[in-house]
Amino acid sequence: MQTTRVSFLVFLIGILAFAPVRAAHWNFGFHLCPFEIVFIPPLIETVPVPVGCEVVDCCPGCPGPGPIDWKVRVDGQMMQSAVLRFEGLGPEGLRRLKLSGNARLEKDRIVFGPGESGVAGLPDADGARVAVGFVTPVLDKKQIEAAQRAAAGNGAAKNAKDAPDRGIEILQYRDKFVVNRFYLRYGVRLCPVPRPQPQDRIRVTNNTAGDNTVILADYRTAAGCQNDLIHRATSERVIGNALTNGPCNSEVSVFSDDNAMSFQTAVATWTDPAGDLHIANLQPILNVPVSVWVANAGAMATAANDFANANLLYNQNNTGIQFVPTFNNVSGNAAAVAAIGNGCANAAAVQGSAWYTANTINIYYVAGAFTGVNCGLDRNISYIGTTANLGSLPHEIGHAYGLRPSGAGGHTNGLAGFGNNNIMWGGGPGTRNHFSVGQAFRLNVDNGSMLNANGNRAGGTRPCVPNVADNLCPALALDSLPH
Repeated sequence: MQTTRVSFLVFLIGILAFAPVRAAHWNFGFHLCPFEIVFIPPLIETVPVPVGCEVVDCCPGCPGPGPIDWKVRVDGQMMQSAVLRFEGLGPEGLRRLKLSGNARLEKDRIVFGPGESGVAGLPDADGARVAVGFVTPVLDKKQIEAAQRAAAGNGAAKNAKDAPDRGIEILQYRDKFVVNRFYLRYGVRLCPVPRPQPQDRIRVTNNTAGDNTVILADYRTAAGCQNDLIHRATSERVIGNALTNGPCNSEVSVFSDDNAMSFQTAVATWTDPAGDLHIANLQPILNVPVSVWVANAGAMATAANDFANANLLYNQNNTGIQFVPTFNNVSGNAAAVAAIGNGCANAAAVQGSAWYTANTINIYYVAGAFTGVNCGLDRNISYIGTTANLGSLPHEIGHAYGLRPSGAGGHTNGLAGFGNNNIMWGGGPGTRNHFSVGQAFRLNVDNGSMLNANGNRAGGTRPCVPNVADNLCPALALDSLPH
């Protein structure tokens, strides 16, 4: 594979801290060859910006702790826009923000157009873990090519200057005081354009959200059989030279927002000469019906909020699954409440009742003082109790969809590569928001998943041994961030 030539300069002032300390001041500068920006999009970095004051000081005379407001300026000379997503803020916190200027909310991220925009009401968690924004620039190909011409016009001297830097500026305010600054600048450097070499490629089509998809691939190379190689692409990715399969497994799986997982086995595209193209045509997201039985008076609003959160999490983690709940308020029906009970001890009785839908996930909101449970007798039955939090419903559906048993990967407590932000962390906080790629694979493909047993998915399946990686199923913790 042609070695990528990238020249970059990074100025770092302070220390980035994800722990309970104040945020740092970052100033990044990247000088990239034009052909690399245009033709190799993964080189466009996603850069973290923590919310709050600098590590050393905030500002003498500033007001006390309070919300932080951002002013964001996107220089339209080289950029179409900038995309910002937050970790540590949550869906509710994101919705509470006030946007102005050319800023707009798109699902779980904020998109800034050229010019100045504002984000008001960011929480400044003094003495606690701060929210962190991850900024990704969207560069303008035409503007970059113009910058290249401008750089060439500066003269052909041996040490010709680069074209002027353009970028993103984020000023953080508390009241009228600037408490932090962040700069991300891009300049174009004159570089020799490499001769194109034939390469094998994977092309993703029908990518509804234009997502930077996660591609999980098995194929043979000169080094032997390769399993679970991860590539990222919005439309097309060069992978080097994949050889004729021979004794090796050959598969391509694609994970994306707003599309079902693509699972292609026995891929026969690759030949020994380079230049092969494999196409993964994504299909619409799987809309899965769910029967919701509310036996706990007053829990209807909770159930609706839980499903809205579950849909957000399952989509932004690229599972390809969305839930279409039908809510049934049976809290005033004494017979229904008695039959449903408060846990899996009633699962057999529920199966034969009018308050159960066969071949469908059934969720029961009950008055029992527990978080949630998925029933071993029938994985289509889950109970949500009164001590549940926002993470409980997506957790129990995860059990129904093959992430079980609790001691072998169904619960991720103590497993390498997982923290309590993982949706399958047992007893975790309401802010649980993460599935790994390995988990997303099993939700879809494992032949024990009720997604397959209920006929909601038509693709191939296989037995994935819990918490075991082999040539059929990736490691449970295998991931590529951000999703």
